Amino acid sequence: MAGPVDQRRKQRFICESPFVFSSLNDRKVYSARSVNHCDSGLCFVTQAPFETGMTIFFRADSHTQKRLAMESCRTMRGAGLAQIRWCRRLIGPKRVRFRVGAEYMEPYP
Repeated sequence: MAGPVDQRRKQRFICESPFVFSSLNDRKVYSARSVNHCDSGLCFVTQAPFETGMTIFFRADSHTQKRLAMESCRTMRGAGLAQIRWCRRLIGPKRVRFRVGAEYMEPYP
């Protein structure tokens, strides 16, 4: 069976870096870990499910990104708005998590 089709318009860069985000409609702050990113969006893992179309504000842990040896983490956006494009449940041995794809909202300075 073939895997999912890559729908990114830009090249992906692998980067596992912590960040926080919140919904624009909620005051709660969530933690996440990025999986990969590109010029148009990012993929991350978190413990909370999110609805497609939801807008989030995210902020990366820039100190951790600077410590990481991978150059690809240094090119990830540090903060901004993104729209949730998909959310899939991951079932693991310890807990339920969600893998989420989000597209950056423009403009970005």
